[in-house]
Amino acid sequence: MGVKLFIEIKKQEVGFSGQKDANALNVVESKIGDSCYIPEMEKENSISDTNISNVETKQLNKDKATLLAFKNAFGEREKMCVVSDRNESIIKSVSIVYPNVPHFACIWHLWKNVCTYYKRSKNTLSDLFYSMAKAYRKKDFEKLMAKVEKVDGRVKKYLEEAGYERWSRSHATVNRGRMMTSNIAECINGCLVNAQKLHVLDFLEEARILFGSWNCKNREIASYTKETLGRKFEEILIINASKCSKMKVVASSKFIFSVYEGGIRYIVCLERKNCSCGRFQHDEIPCAHAMVVLKKKNIKDVHPYCSDYYKPDALANTYAVPMEPMPDKSDWIVPESVLEEVVLPPRYKKMPGKPRKKRKKNADEKLSGNTNCCGRCGQEGHNRRTCTFFPKDS
Repeated sequence: MGVKLFIEIKKQEVGFSGQKDANALNVVESKIGDSCYIPEMEKENSISDTNISNVETKQLNKDKATLLAFKNAFGEREKMCVVSDRNESIIKSVSIVYPNVPHFACIWHLWKNVCTYYKRSKNTLSDLFYSMAKAYRKKDFEKLMAKVEKVDGRVKKYLEEAGYERWSRSHATVNRGRMMTSNIAECINGCLVNAQKLHVLDFLEEARILFGSWNCKNREIASYTKETLGRKFEEILIINASKCSKMKVVASSKFIFSVYEGGIRYIVCLERKNCSCGRFQHDEIPCAHAMVVLKKKNIKDVHPYCSDYYKPDALANTYAVPMEPMPDKSDWIVPESVLEEVVLPPRYKKMPGKPRKKRKKNADEKLSGNTNCCGRCGQEGHNRRTCTFFPKDS
């Protein structure tokens, strides 16, 4: 279904605006395999709003069509979430196609916005921001946010307006696991940068070759794996086991234990597979506190307490379906109705200058107005001469 999704992405490009162009792509779509009928695509996928321009409306319709194609292939599943940048068109399209699925922000894109607007504080706040985003408990999140407010109160206000539940792991309504960024999609985009300059058929062939090679390689890796878990997760278990040497375990019941580390008490429940530190239930792999409990109970096989997604069988099933290669173009059997179809050239005017490669920031991502800030601490309301944040040099 990857080919199907990329066809819908290419339909978003400026050059394919006419009905005949869309019909031609639909013909190509039906020939490139594993293509499904989408009833919603036959309708007028228009989104009318008097407060947005025609360009924004068209982009909304295109994003909606892409998500409909994805929904037809993937469906809607339990505890599912969407992770993307804070593009307004994507946010609205997700709310229409997936109204019951939470939409989270990519923390990397959000941090880049902070770096753009608050340059004076970015070096100080980098570690704090990522620690906040990946914090497992709200208590730890609040402690880190208090430090951020001391450095630059404007950053706290910006992150608060963005919504803690959209980018913080501890505030998320569903378990995001390790998906804190949209790096997977960005990786695919990076691999297909040069292919995006090609025509539609050539682009699809490059995408098919890329996905086919990845699919074959990962399937071989999964078949060669002899361990119960993947290599990465076996290493996590080893690291967690090495941290439990100085911990003390006190049993409360058959499944509930108190673990003391550095004067702090953590509660571990093996039956529910959770720990008060938050790591056990979020990562779905035993944390250091759970490992010391399992060790005390002489449980050597800890794999039943790990998620099934970390096991080689899950990886093998992911890449079980091979991507069939396309026949040569000379071997295609094209119906007469397709041969009679006249495909007109793209109807758009090429603008002068170099094509834009970076997206435009939305209004809600930009600062309103120009505000003078201190050149030393970056705070508003004073300048370098009257700054009291840093002690004056004697």
